[in-house]
Amino acid sequence: DGLDDKGPLSELCSATLWESVRAEVKACYGHEIQEGHTEVLERLRKVTLLRAVCQRVGIQICARDYDLKTAAPLAADDVLALFPVVKSSVYVCREGQEQLDAGQAYLQMGQLPKAYAVLHEALSILHQTCGPLHPKTASCYTALAMASYHLSDVAGALSYQQKGIAILEIIAGWDDAEVALGYGNLALFCHCAHHNRRALGFIRRAEYLLSLACGPEHPDVAALHVNTAMILLEQQQAKAALRYLHRALTINEKLLGTQHLSTAATYHATAVALSMMRAWPLAVKNEQRCWDILRLRHGAEDKRVLDSQQWIAAWQSSAKLQAQSKEEAGVAPPVAPQLQPAVFRDGGVSQALRGAG
Repeated sequence: DGLDDKGPLSELCSATLWESVRAEVKACYGHEIQEGHTEVLERLRKVTLLRAVCQRVGIQICARDYDLKTAAPLAADDVLALFPVVKSSVYVCREGQEQLDAGQAYLQMGQLPKAYAVLHEALSILHQTCGPLHPKTASCYTALAMASYHLSDVAGALSYQQKGIAILEIIAGWDDAEVALGYGNLALFCHCAHHNRRALGFIRRAEYLLSLACGPEHPDVAALHVNTAMILLEQQQAKAALRYLHRALTINEKLLGTQHLSTAATYHATAVALSMMRAWPLAVKNEQRCWDILRLRHGAEDKRVLDSQQWIAAWQSSAKLQAQSKEEAGVAPPVAPQLQPAVFRDGGVSQALRGAG
């Protein structure tokens, strides 16, 4: 209704559309969006938005570089075809769905053998009633992969996860967000099987697909950065890991907030990377920030808070020994090996990691 009040759709522009969105949000949810359309356009991922609009409306456009900063980036000749977006009910076997839900519940409760058995029964039912190319069948494969992983059956986890991804790519498209998350889990299983090179390749694939579907600033992209950093740390590549951890920290602080548990986990991973570089004072600063968040969220007596406190004490002791050894040798202790130009803000690594490369 708000669009009809402002004239026909041919007269619609980004400013009037944004005002209509603000008015609808205010009317439905009682929340007033403070940002203007100019601020939104500056941080909007226009390629991601264009892709989403084309998929949902049913438009196929020419694949070329568009100047999306102009007022009219697309012309009529850029539209190659229109295709119907079919909406229909997807058949789901009730018994198979119940078994799948029960298996996932057992998995969350930690009853792994029972979860594995129930999920196997669900997979058999879904294969017989819905067929292999079905969203629930793919979900069952991914749940079985996670159950196998927790049961230390890495080979089984890899097999199930690959089957689930293959089904999702056929029924949802290779650029679907669920496919990207599937590749992220596949990277985790490859890492556990000590196939680190393959794991890094799958992480890059997942990051590319998520950036395409959701934009580069997304919490799942930050989680992939942290996983990449953990693999690099095992390969003793702490400097490269710090770059990924900084990207993850920037995304988590911006989207999830400075007090979120994912932000705390990123601070801890950064502290571990800095400790490997023997930058003990900086490791203490990052772990102290992690400890502050954990204590705020869980209380001072929580095991995670106590573990973080032990990390702080251990790194403080190492920092004192390092300072004493440097004083005895008559050499001032550096910030970190080859990291003197780096600047650290609030205990987190800043963009000035030029000295790390």
